[in-house]
Amino acid sequence: MLSAARLVAAFLDLAVFALLCGQGVDPLKAQVLSFAVFLLFAAASFVRARRIGKVDEANGAPVAPIWFGLMIVQLVALAIRSGVFGVAFVTLGLSPLLAIGPAIAASIAASYAGQVHIGPQGILRTGWQPALVIGAIICLVILRLLFLGLVNLIPEETYYWNYAQHLDIGYLDHPPMVAWLIWLGTHTFGDNEFGVRIGAFLSWFATAAFSFMLALNLFGRRAALASCLLVSVMPFYFLSGFLMVPDAPLTAAWAGTLFFLERALIGGRRFGWLGAGVFIGLGMLSKYTIALLGPAALAFVLLDPKARRWLARPDPYAAAVLAAILFSPVVYWNAKHDWMSFAFQGSRRLSEATHFSLPSLLGYAAIVLTPTGLVAAIILLVCCTVAIFSSRSAPQRRKALFAVVFTLTPLYAFLAFSLFHENKPNWTGPLWLSILPFMAAALVERPQQEPWIATRTRAAAIPTIGITISVFALLLSYVALGVPGIGYRNNIRTLPVAWDEFGKAVASIEQAVATKTDKPVVLIGMDKYFLASEMAFYVRPRGSPAANSIGRSAIGSDSLMYDVWFPPDLSSGNIALLVSLSKAELSKDDLAARFSALSDIHEEVVRKRGAVIGSFYYRVGYDLSGCGSGSRGCPSTGDD
Repeated sequence: MLSAARLVAAFLDLAVFALLCGQGVDPLKAQVLSFAVFLLFAAASFVRARRIGKVDEANGAPVAPIWFGLMIVQLVALAIRSGVFGVAFVTLGLSPLLAIGPAIAASIAASYAGQVHIGPQGILRTGWQPALVIGAIICLVILRLLFLGLVNLIPEETYYWNYAQHLDIGYLDHPPMVAWLIWLGTHTFGDNEFGVRIGAFLSWFATAAFSFMLALNLFGRRAALASCLLVSVMPFYFLSGFLMVPDAPLTAAWAGTLFFLERALIGGRRFGWLGAGVFIGLGMLSKYTIALLGPAALAFVLLDPKARRWLARPDPYAAAVLAAILFSPVVYWNAKHDWMSFAFQGSRRLSEATHFSLPSLLGYAAIVLTPTGLVAAIILLVCCTVAIFSSRSAPQRRKALFAVVFTLTPLYAFLAFSLFHENKPNWTGPLWLSILPFMAAALVERPQQEPWIATRTRAAAIPTIGITISVFALLLSYVALGVPGIGYRNNIRTLPVAWDEFGKAVASIEQAVATKTDKPVVLIGMDKYFLASEMAFYVRPRGSPAANSIGRSAIGSDSLMYDVWFPPDLSSGNIALLVSLSKAELSKDDLAARFSALSDIHEEVVRKRGAVIGSFYYRVGYDLSGCGSGSRGCPSTGDD
């Protein structure tokens, strides 16, 4: 349909792109502007074809949802096009005219594939089409894959990359799985963004596969496919397949544990306990919070009469032993390091100042699941709780108990913690995996009678999914390559858009300082670990190890694992380049006690493709004191 118009639009796209590049327009912006021309021409051709009857009419279907769907398709097509162009032009170094060819082809393919399922014969009439659901999943996977290497690493990722540069079986603030995955990725693909993140990307497939199989066991194939879509589109799970943080392997292990526990507790299969032990152990190597599934499993066994038989069998206990064996390297590391990691995640958090954060926990859950997803989860938890006591079907009661126990047990732990302490946005992300199959089943299987709020929530599901996909597409394109007419906020820290340029600016200053001295120059980020980590990754020449970004422990402040990797006395007598995003941090009077002399504070502007992104401040400290025996006193600069 309209193939001739698409062909003409493609040639127009190419011509406009070449014209803009010839006029000196940034190719990254030119490809967006030429796509806009392509889109306007294609839309005009479509409207004209409808008027003269060359395409099907809506047959009474509302026109607005059709245009809404078409808009989402085009936004995704633009994002895929931008990703392909970015890989070809930025990563592979092709000329703009060579890079635009595959980009145009990708956008046309994505646009056509989406339009086939939008309109009178599409989702509006037939509901949850498997082809459309699979297409949406594939598009989201492609988006993540294309942009893995185009978006700068966030500070947490560069910090965990530094884990991998100091490979070990334990660390202060997290177990070692994230470091091991980064080490494997970077040794395969190099020390670059793609190499760092590929482990998260692959971990998502494990999450999706186990979520699919769990929903398949509980509700059948249609619900399983919808569950896979939810794992693709919900913000937490999308990001856990993109950002290389401990949540990526944790979520995969959580999904695997739920699948095997369902096989053991509901399916009655002994192998389920073996699998659960393996994945709880792997999860404990990723993040300690998966231990909350242990009490949840015990609660199910105690509450479900049929499952109580496992108390008299060796399988659950063997699973616990297996998990403990897999986790034992972390225990050994803690024993060798004064139990510092257990204290950091346990007693230290409990001793923090009292802070009531329950409202933020609920707000974070709405971000993790989307507001529609959170409402759906609450409705389904209520329905499952009612079903436990009222359903005449024993299998239905057991399924409902599984959802309630494995969602609410870890959730109650976070709710209790939030009454007195601050919580983090990502903490509750994995626990919703146990309710996702029920959400998926509710989407594809409409009951004869249901509360009005459930009907409204189901009606909001498709628009929410569409909007969420659009947000991902726009955000990735904006962060990685920019959008014409929309600049970046004047702050380096806000978005990962200019850490590479920041690193080059720091490297230039470092080189200038090094030419004036025969002493080694070390880099000290004045915050806890963000700047130290970004400098470790982006200041160094690609392919060389990070060695001189040492963290602020050298000047007496907490800097997490940098305290262990770079003891203060190790850099004694060196020249220090102090870097901060805040001028006030470099103006503290007690800094003078660390050095024999300090330079003035200077501001450096960071630019990306000619546009000002923000600035940072720096000063040079001479003859750094190690704050050890015989030092100049070294009062603490504080941990702000």
